[in-house]
Amino acid sequence: MADSYQIGQDYAADPTATILRPSGELDINSRDDLHATIVEAFGAATLVVVDLADVTFIDSEALGALIDGYNIAVATGAGFRVVNARAGVARVLNVSGAQELFDS
Repeated sequence: MADSYQIGQDYAADPTATILRPSGELDINSRDDLHATIVEAFGAATLVVVDLADVTFIDSEALGALIDGYNIAVATGAGFRVVNARAGVARVLNVSGAQELFDS
């Protein structure tokens, strides 16, 4: 079975920022890839932005990977933002309280 997600990576005009653009369903099957991509992005950037505009579903495992990204940012003094979540995904972020972390 093919994976139901992809994780693209762009570099912002600011060379210290990396934008990650996952798409599809972020769940237990994508958690490790999402986590590894976030960790790798911090190796080259002081700001990592995860743009969820093309994400159709997120579960607690993928949410954990995003929270890990937030924790890495706090520990290293870097920036971490999660933006453009669609209604269903935004609801998960809000109900879990994670969006407050990502907005801080």
